[in-house]
Amino acid sequence: MKKVAIFVDQLHTHGGIEKLVAIKANYWATQFKFDVSVVSTENKNQPLIYELDSKVRFVDLKINYNRLKSYFSFLNLTYLIVNSLKIQKYILKEKPDFIVVASHIPITYILPFLILRKTKIIKEFHFTKYFYTNKTKGIKLKLLNFIEARYDKLVVLSNEESMFYKSQNVEVIPNPVIINSNQQLNKRASKELIAVSVVRFAPVKRLEILVEIWGQFSKVNSNWKLLIYGTLNNLYANEIVELVKAKKLEHCIIFMNESSHVLNDLNKSRAVLITSEQECFPMVILEANSVGVPVIAFDCPTGPRNIITNNFDGILVENNNIESFVNTLNKFSSIPELQDILSTNALQNAAKFALDDIMNLWNFKIFNS
Repeated sequence: MKKVAIFVDQLHTHGGIEKLVAIKANYWATQFKFDVSVVSTENKNQPLIYELDSKVRFVDLKINYNRLKSYFSFLNLTYLIVNSLKIQKYILKEKPDFIVVASHIPITYILPFLILRKTKIIKEFHFTKYFYTNKTKGIKLKLLNFIEARYDKLVVLSNEESMFYKSQNVEVIPNPVIINSNQQLNKRASKELIAVSVVRFAPVKRLEILVEIWGQFSKVNSNWKLLIYGTLNNLYANEIVELVKAKKLEHCIIFMNESSHVLNDLNKSRAVLITSEQECFPMVILEANSVGVPVIAFDCPTGPRNIITNNFDGILVENNNIESFVNTLNKFSSIPELQDILSTNALQNAAKFALDDIMNLWNFKIFNS
């Protein structure tokens, strides 16, 4: 029996990485019959947001990095030493065959050098390296490439992302989506005039642009509503709420907080909108497609264009072109047949990322390589 440990920062807040960790851990334990543990650095005694199968063990190392400070602050460097010792102890005791580092934690930089082991270490990347590669030069970039080369495997989400890595240990494995054959799909005729955005409130999501787009769109489409799902728990979220109020758009932009039933909420909508500065491989596109909901997104680096086939199963809008996005929404809302065609093709697109197929890629490229 193979023994796998998945390293993650936490598993108590909603997020794409957290959901994927739970999906993979449960699948590997129940379908592949692996001995699986999820090891967090800072779960802070909170309940798990996504359910783990009873066969999956959860371990919290209680490091609790200060995320408001630099990773290189004295406090976090102290925590890093503690983290290193605890992980070394854990690995010597548990002797996992594989470690999968699923989220970005400080130990990422030293883990390949830390362990005297037969354990294979795999690093997943859930962010695009597009901007980092363009902005990072010289010694810093060489050091990063050196560290990455010491991992046994690097798992990236698309062929485009793989081009940003210099080492020869890169494997392309996209994110999976669970397709529920029992999910009742809502037909367009039964849906209200609703578009949806499912976000983590952060400047990279550029919700101020989405508000501007919707404000222009709603002038001639006043019967449509935009529902924004996400936790209103930070300064940026407050700024977006105040922006909506200042533009007097409360009647057509509604904040819905987090959703525990995202597929049901997506299923009620006619489109999902993405205006991010960058996206690596957004789960919301796959989830929306799995219930026949097309996505309209800026063609930002690099995720959307690696999932969406433009004007076939969704629409890619010229990046940063607000006018084009508004025009696209106007066209989409006014042509029911277009909505139906995109919806049908979105379902077919989701099938390409079916859970069994993607997990078999993990088995072939990682666990049996």
